[in-house]
Amino acid sequence: MQPWLVADAHVDVLMKLLDPNIRFLEDGPALDASLPSLAAGHVATQVFALFVSPQADAGSQLHDVLCEIDAFYDQVATVPTVRHVKSRTDLRAARTQGQLAAILSLEGGGCLRGSVEILRMLHELGVRGMGLTWNDANELADGCGELRGAGLTRAGRAVVRELQRLSMWIDLAHLHDAGVRDILRFTDGPVMASHANSRAIHDHRRNLTDDVIREIIRRDGWMGLTFEASFLSDGPTTAEDVFRHLDHVLNLGGAKHIGFGSDFDGTSHAVQGLARSSDYANFAEQLTERYGHELAKQLLFDNFEAFLVRQLPA
Repeated sequence: MQPWLVADAHVDVLMKLLDPNIRFLEDGPALDASLPSLAAGHVATQVFALFVSPQADAGSQLHDVLCEIDAFYDQVATVPTVRHVKSRTDLRAARTQGQLAAILSLEGGGCLRGSVEILRMLHELGVRGMGLTWNDANELADGCGELRGAGLTRAGRAVVRELQRLSMWIDLAHLHDAGVRDILRFTDGPVMASHANSRAIHDHRRNLTDDVIREIIRRDGWMGLTFEASFLSDGPTTAEDVFRHLDHVLNLGGAKHIGFGSDFDGTSHAVQGLARSSDYANFAEQLTERYGHELAKQLLFDNFEAFLVRQLPA
C-alpha cells in the first residue's frame, strides 16, 4: 500500500536557516524538518513560518523576516522537488509534478509596524497566511501571554480586513482569547489555527476552547494539532496524548476540519516518537490502525488540502 501523503501547517525551519552552518538539504540533528526528513515522512505540503523574536524592535523584525524569505527562496524554493505555492494553480502543478508544496506564512505581525502596506509587500513576496501575534502584544493585538488581555487594535482590524481582501488565511494561533473573539465577531469567513490543541483536554493558554473549535468547524475552517508536548499534557507525552485531543475535536464534529501543524524546529518539548518530520511515517501507521484508512487519509492530508483549495487565490 502506498504511504499516505502528509500536509503540515507549521514548521520553524526558516529561522534556523539564518545560521549559515545549517542547510535545508542536509539531514542531521540541526533541523527536524530538513528536506530528507520531510521526504522520509512523505510530507507533500509544508507551511514554512516566518518567525522572529518579538523582543526585537519592529525594524529588526522586518529585516529578519525578509532574511528568512530570502533563505526560503535560496534554499527551499530552488530545489527541483519543491514548488513555492502561492495559488491554487501552483498547488495543482505541485500535485501533477509530485513536488513538495511549500507555502510561506507569517507568525506574528510585529514586523508590520501596524502597516497594511508592509503586509501587501509580504504578500507580493509570496506570504499566504498570517497570525497576528506571537505570545506578546504588538501594534495589532495582544498575544496569549500578555496579561492585559486586550483584543484587536484599530490597526489590527485594518490588517484583518486586508488579509481577507488578499485571500490570506487568518491564523488564530498565539492570539489572546479577546483577540480571537474580536476576529470571530468582525469576520464571517473561514479562519484557521495552524498549531494548537484542545483546551478542554489540556488547560493551556495556547490551546483553543470548544466554542472556538466549533466556530472554526462552522465556518469551514481548519485547525492543526501540534506536537509541542507542553500543549498536550503534563509529564511524558506520546502519540496517545495527540489522539486524546484528536478524539475530542472529532467528537465536536471536526472530522473534515482537523489535521496537523507539528511546530517542528520550534518546539521546546518533544513528543516521544514525534520529534522530526520523518516520524510522520510511523505516526501515519498509528493513525490508520486507530481510525481506519479513509479517516487517517483525511486527517493527514485531505482536510488541509481542501482548506488550501478554498483559501488560496486562483
